[in-house]
Amino acid sequence: MARNIKLKPHDTLEQWHDNIKRTRNNEHKLKMLVIEKILANPNVLAKEVQKTFFISSQTMYNWINAYNDGGLEGLIAKSEKGRGSGKGNKKVDDEVFFRLAEEMAKSDKRWRGKDKQAWIEKEYGITVTEQGIAYRMNKL
Repeated sequence: MARNIKLKPHDTLEQWHDNIKRTRNNEHKLKMLVIEKILANPNVLAKEVQKTFFISSQTMYNWINAYNDGGLEGLIAKSEKGRGSGKGNKKVDDEVFFRLAEEMAKSDKRWRGKDKQAWIEKEYGITVTEQGIAYRMNKL
């Protein structure tokens, strides 16, 4: 069944055109063009928008929900752990891995990835992936 898309009114179409012209980020511009198509034709079908912009329905509805929640600001805001946000991938000091290596050398047990992960979490309160730990330990 074809669905119409519902947008909350935040901006006029003219204001939206001006915002698109000023935007330099291509990812944001694509999101804005999707919203513009819907603003320009409120009766447009979801499938048509998806085919026009080669996006999945999930992506389109994520962008629509972001726009409905916060307008332009909601659309371009990054989540805390988004690709490229820099907030989900904390830089961990080399000291953490040197101390982990010392701790492993003192112990007779065989350290698995989960053990290393748990030790870093307990000692420093930082969550690091097993893959990240292995990579950094190989660099020492």
